[in-house]
Amino acid sequence: MFDLLRLSRPINLLIIALTLVAVRCGIVAGNLERGLTHLLATMDGTGRADLILPPGFGPQLPLSSFILLGLSTVLIAAAGNIINDYFDTRIDRINRPHRVIVGRSVERRVAMTAHLVLSIAGLVSGAFVAWRHGMWHWAVIPAFSIMSLWVYSTSWKRRLIVGNVLVALLTALVPLTAGLYEITLMERSFADPWSIRTMGGAQYIMDIGFIRELWGWVLAYAAFAFLSTLVREVQKDMADVKGDRAAGCRTVPIAWGMRWARTLALVHTGIIVAGLLMVRAVFLRDSFSFWYIGIGIIGPLLLSAGFTYQASDRAEHVRAGNLMKLAMVMAVAFAFLIRYLP
Repeated sequence: MFDLLRLSRPINLLIIALTLVAVRCGIVAGNLERGLTHLLATMDGTGRADLILPPGFGPQLPLSSFILLGLSTVLIAAAGNIINDYFDTRIDRINRPHRVIVGRSVERRVAMTAHLVLSIAGLVSGAFVAWRHGMWHWAVIPAFSIMSLWVYSTSWKRRLIVGNVLVALLTALVPLTAGLYEITLMERSFADPWSIRTMGGAQYIMDIGFIRELWGWVLAYAAFAFLSTLVREVQKDMADVKGDRAAGCRTVPIAWGMRWARTLALVHTGIIVAGLLMVRAVFLRDSFSFWYIGIGIIGPLLLSAGFTYQASDRAEHVRAGNLMKLAMVMAVAFAFLIRYLP
């Protein structure tokens, strides 16, 4: 059972779960609390750093539905990790023989059964949330994710670029999915252009335009997830060249060479850094964001780029990928601090 859990890559699953919570509790609730704090300061001349959102102003997706949505996402990701290792046994025996689980401590039929059970459970959970809130069309998201992870593991992983882009897209879907439910339901709750609410005996106005600004945050996180995952996938391909070549894969470093793969990773890292600098300069001008983004996110990105540029063996490429993952985790953590921004 422990080895089956290892196949699911629990650390990656934890990051996925934290990303979903970050959208709900950080981007949505954090920005609402921050906005109301500013509004109260305007009304009575005092700041309210300890403000607690009144009933009806928090995220609109019920907690039970949010848990099911998170469970759906995590289960599907776990199933994808298992099926990926199932079809990658030959490659892993070359690249990381000490970490091969399928066919050794976990039988192949057990791994396949676990994939099917987790995928079905994830699909049912996601479809139920979509049905419960009258958004049946979003049931396509878990179905698309399951199908994409299967296609990726069986064939697209071995194709040039397309497999990397697919994994990056699926990663970007994590914050986007939470935003699709949370913000859509908020827009339904505040359907009027201006909604008047009462708190503490005083009335104040909620601008629906403010809620729509949350889309900017969600899309920014989705874009960061897409680009950083794309870079990390290329870094992994550079680390796994030996096994991938033996399996007949056409990854970027095999088809175009290590030089072009390195260039691709560095260029996209540069795009991420430039985007973060722009966001920091235009939208987040406070000193805390300046230092957090500069040291906590851009710092690991630059270190990852440096290791990628100088890497000459598998261990250094793996280290570069781990630094990219650290930057992703720090970006997720920033969402929980939004409520404290001035």
